[in-house]
Amino acid sequence: MTETGSKRLLSIAAGWSFLGAGTALLYPSQHFATLYTTSLSLSDPLQSFFYRCTWISVLGWGGTYILAALFPASRKSVLIPGAAGKVAFFAACIGLYSTGVGKFAIVFAGSVDLLLAVLFAAILFSARPAEK
Repeated sequence: MTETGSKRLLSIAAGWSFLGAGTALLYPSQHFATLYTTSLSLSDPLQSFFYRCTWISVLGWGGTYILAALFPASRKSVLIPGAAGKVAFFAACIGLYSTGVGKFAIVFAGSVDLLLAVLFAAILFSARPAEK
């Protein structure tokens, strides 16, 4: 993958993270209703904590993808755990959908993450070794 392509892909990944986290944090009830067949109780301090921390972490990953776009030397340390997390998220989405807790929208979201993981691998495998 070209350097321009890598930067664009990382920018798209950042945008995907910001979109998901932004909608989840700004409109939690609607976000949850879109993805799940159960309800979220933000009045429960434990549910509220984990829900918000999850999406704040996604915001952090979005920022990390921007930094990886700007600083190619950092990509390996970002893309390997980023891809692993995206594959794990996809598997969790399939699990939620197969139990009836997740709606089809969660499979779609997980599929986008799986595609990004594959594209992250393409960036990694196309990277040229650092010159000595």
